[in-house]
Amino acid sequence: MGIKFGLFSDLHYSLPHAEVRGNSKRTFEDVQKGMQRFADAGAEFAVSLGDNTQPAGDAAEQFDQLKTMVRKWNSYGVPVHASFGNHEFSQLSIENVLEIFQTDKTYYSFDIGDCRFLILDSCYNPDDSHFSEENFDWRFGKLAEEEVNWLIEKLADKKRTFIFTHYNLYYDPEEQYSEWYQVTNKERIWDIMESAGCVEAVFQGHHHTYHHFLFRGIHFVNIPSPERSPEYNPHDFPIIELLKNGFLYNDQLIERI
Repeated sequence: MGIKFGLFSDLHYSLPHAEVRGNSKRTFEDVQKGMQRFADAGAEFAVSLGDNTQPAGDAAEQFDQLKTMVRKWNSYGVPVHASFGNHEFSQLSIENVLEIFQTDKTYYSFDIGDCRFLILDSCYNPDDSHFSEENFDWRFGKLAEEEVNWLIEKLADKKRTFIFTHYNLYYDPEEQYSEWYQVTNKERIWDIMESAGCVEAVFQGHHHTYHHFLFRGIHFVNIPSPERSPEYNPHDFPIIELLKNGFLYNDQLIERI
């Protein structure tokens, strides 16, 4: 059996009296079912790809809302990593978000066996300042220069690598507004990953729909949002199992290039 992990993205959970998006009133219940699904499958970890909540009545309420969600995630015995989304910063500062997630890092890596996992932070403004309450335009996320240099260092040893990000590193250029869903320095990131030759897949959120692209020898997989589903759907909480010849995405083989 290979390494297993679970994924979810763009819950956009709404409190009863807060702004509602699609079926977002139900997504906190969904993520609890998703986390149980991961635990039952023996997942070694899970990753949130961001945009976990909708704006609340005020910043204090938003803080409590997100903190309650994170506390619940951590009750299933499956460690949850987070690639922050723009909605994390609708009402909160970067300091608030780091406190909620009990970390001092917005991007980092960890290894399991012969595989490396990179949690990226794509919530930087064009001037490399970090998104914070009322200090960003959601259409223009990027990796900061310091993070780009870190990425180059991490890929230097050619270890088999999987990347997690909210903003897309690649999306279909033919789709309207595709530029808004991708990091603004995407061409540079493409060159870095392709040159390294060890990035097998990028799992990304933000778009709310499932898509799979093969570009420059790398799989780019968009994770769907449960706010678009009329009821809980386990496909909104996919399980990945890594194999020698690729990986299973909900039991569908995606072959290693």
